[in-house]
Amino acid sequence: MIYNFDTKDNVTATAALIVYAVYRSRDKKRFKVTPDVWGQIDRFVKASAKRATNLPIFIDSLMPKLCCASISPKWMDVGINGRLTQYGNEFIEFAGKKREFLTYVLSDVNHDDVIKMLYRETMWVILVVRDRLEREKPIEHTFTQDEDMKDE
Repeated sequence: MIYNFDTKDNVTATAALIVYAVYRSRDKKRFKVTPDVWGQIDRFVKASAKRATNLPIFIDSLMPKLCCASISPKWMDVGINGRLTQYGNEFIEFAGKKREFLTYVLSDVNHDDVIKMLYRETMWVILVVRDRLEREKPIEHTFTQDEDMKDE
C-alpha cells in the first residue's frame, strides 16, 4: 500500500492521492454526493488532465470543478510522512503535528506519468480512491469529530 491506497504503483497512488485530497476538501454543501457523483468526477478528472502540462495545473483545473476552494492539509497528510498508524488491519488514524501540502509527493514523481495515468486510466484511479473511501467509512465519524473540535 502506498499512501494507504490499495496499489503498489507510485504513479497510481500519487494520482489517487491528488483526487482524494481534492474530493475530501470539497465544499460538501455545494458538491453533494448524488447517484452520478463518480461519473461526474470521472469526467472532471479526465477533462482536467487532458490539457494539463503538469500536476499543479491539473490541480488548479480540478479544484473548481469539485467545488474545492483550497485543499485541506488534513487530507494531504495521510501516510506521507510514514506516520500512518493502523486501526485494526485496514484503517487509518491521523497522527503527528507537522502538516503536509503535497509538495514532497509532487516533487518526487514524474508529472507526465501521473497526468497520463489520470487521463488514460481515469476510472482505475477513481476506483482506487473509492476503495479507500469505502475502507474509511467505519471510522469516518472520527473525521467529522476532529473538524467539529477545530471549530470550538
